[in-house]
Amino acid sequence: MTLPLEGIRLLDSAHQYPGPYCSMLLSDLGAEVIKIEQPGKGDTARRQTGFFNAINRGKKSITLDLKKEPARKILHRLVKTADVLTEGFRPGVAQRIGMDYPTLEAINPRIICCSISGFGQNGPYRDLPGHDLNYQALSGMLCAFSDNNGNPIHPKVAVGDLSSGMFAVIGILSALAAREKTGKGQHVDVSMFNGLLSWMSTAMGIHQDTGKPFRVYDPGYGIYRGSDGTPFTLGIAHEDWFWERLCTALGLDELKGMANPQRTAKKEALAQKLQDIFSTKPAEEWIELLIRADVPVARIQSPEDLVNDPHVKDQNLIQEMVNPAGEKSLQVAFPVKLSKTPAVMQGPPPMLGQNNEQVLKSVGYSEREIEEFARLEVI
Repeated sequence: MTLPLEGIRLLDSAHQYPGPYCSMLLSDLGAEVIKIEQPGKGDTARRQTGFFNAINRGKKSITLDLKKEPARKILHRLVKTADVLTEGFRPGVAQRIGMDYPTLEAINPRIICCSISGFGQNGPYRDLPGHDLNYQALSGMLCAFSDNNGNPIHPKVAVGDLSSGMFAVIGILSALAAREKTGKGQHVDVSMFNGLLSWMSTAMGIHQDTGKPFRVYDPGYGIYRGSDGTPFTLGIAHEDWFWERLCTALGLDELKGMANPQRTAKKEALAQKLQDIFSTKPAEEWIELLIRADVPVARIQSPEDLVNDPHVKDQNLIQEMVNPAGEKSLQVAFPVKLSKTPAVMQGPPPMLGQNNEQVLKSVGYSEREIEEFARLEVI
């Protein structure tokens, strides 16, 4: 079977989260991903084995000390054979080590260089240090995560890192498609801030219309608790027919016929009425009842729950892999189903420097040269 990106070679020097997540998705689509890491240290994400393994499957690992000139020469020889390079340095660093797009383009005009940074390569924020929470705050995203008193809540999922990894995939695939027409590569500038701002599009539209940053949700859309204190979610966003089914299931005939605008106008009172009813039985009983009534309802699952989830099992969405050292890792499969060229996990996460000899030989280095690189701690 031919995979969509079979024959594409990607040099992945972007570490920690966005870059590795991006390159893992591209690996599942068939790209050969060569992960470039610091000798002896590797990607800093290796300090957290489970985290590292979750976003680095299907790659080859080589070590290069890019502070040394011989290592940069090795990189440039690899660039001649590559289609894509990713880097996640702060703006200006790639230029200092010979990994900036103008340098790479001169070596290989077909190369696509994807830079992933907090604020992009230009603008007044470009040199600011930051992490996911900072980008969420500045983009307005953090306003969406708040308690009933309006206090911001620190999300436990790094949405800026993940979204920028996805936008990097979109940018790289777009550049590959453009190269088919022009024969030339280009620079792809991915900003975590920009990606989060894009995800704020509907909030900006709502604010323009109403002066409020977010929509007022239906009382049927929220988190409720059963008598056992277990939370579960209702998902009636605006659909009057789902509200009718909920009222029938709960015996609330007097509330039937209320349209979404009427319900949102009385949200607090209606939400309290629903909670009072849900407080009479354990959450699981309500979930089973509402599923039978065809009402959008869902239990709140943990990672442990997901491993045993029947839908996850049926779709083979979580798989176990074993690396050469015998270490096991759970892998979440590529999320998009392609009917003719489905994505395939290419293998377990690599050990540090596992593929030094293989990759360097592929670009013409001899065993003697590779041994000398190792002796000089270039690799």
